[in-house]
Amino acid sequence: MLHFKITKTKSQLNELATQLGGTIENNIMPIPKHIGNGQISRNLFTKGIILQDGEFNLFQDFTINRKIEEDESIHHFSLIYVFNQPNYIFTEDETSQSGIQNYLLFFNKHYSYSNIVPAYTRFKQIQLFIRAEKLMSLCSYYTLPNEINKQLQKDEQWCYKFPFTSEVQKVLHQLSCYEIENAFTKGYIINKSEELIVLALEQVYKQQSNKSDKNSFIHQDDLNTLYEAEKMLLESTDEHIKILELSDKLSIGIRKLQRLFKGYHGIDMTSYRKQVRLEQARHMILEQRLSITDVSFKMGYTSTSHFSKIFKDQFGYSPSSLLNK
Repeated sequence: MLHFKITKTKSQLNELATQLGGTIENNIMPIPKHIGNGQISRNLFTKGIILQDGEFNLFQDFTINRKIEEDESIHHFSLIYVFNQPNYIFTEDETSQSGIQNYLLFFNKHYSYSNIVPAYTRFKQIQLFIRAEKLMSLCSYYTLPNEINKQLQKDEQWCYKFPFTSEVQKVLHQLSCYEIENAFTKGYIINKSEELIVLALEQVYKQQSNKSDKNSFIHQDDLNTLYEAEKMLLESTDEHIKILELSDKLSIGIRKLQRLFKGYHGIDMTSYRKQVRLEQARHMILEQRLSITDVSFKMGYTSTSHFSKIFKDQFGYSPSSLLNK
């Protein structure tokens, strides 16, 4: 398993390039071909906003640990848009049926963040890093409620997690349609980035004003527990995993663990693991051209016919059909 550590906000892409053995040209770092495919790009739009966009998959499992060690005077806030579904736009019914959710994490600099990504699964994130002064100026410009200013000025660590609203989905889709080619497209992308920031602040305000029907605040300890749970789930090679044993290893009650996990990912642990494993299998067949028997064994299935059946149930086509593409 590969391990990457992020300690700086402004030079995050440089840190990743060093650890991946990649090179940066025109603010774009292609993933080295011997370890995966895809790329990460970074743009500094103004003195207060950095946009980083990454979409890639690696041939090994990897973890990313974010623990910022910058001077406290350089204070950034982070918005991380995590794409677990390939589409930007979902209707309400489609979102509830699509499985693992797309979501937004909004946290201040003090908050640590780790995640594990299995090999051969698509990793896509859009990240916005906003200087404190820029964020406060946006609050002033749009005359946002004082409750928002109070939240932003808190010294203790905090993090909120929100599902993509229809408004956020539309802005992300619009943002994906443009590249910086001239002053006009750059201005458009800056405008959309600021729109995403204001929409995130609106979700925080609704949460604080009890206008939201669920608590979106995430404690650091709970996020660490979820990370360890995901790691154990995905590292296990058994076809079936006992959730009780997992909760015992994490020293947490099974009901609390199940509630935390489903609240974060939108599905239970067994379904989550199955979806991730099947997505891994799909990429391994397509990119490595492995036999169905080899893939099913690597994914922990003892029966090839059973693997083929649940694969077809998930994607609507048999795994063997991918070998003809």
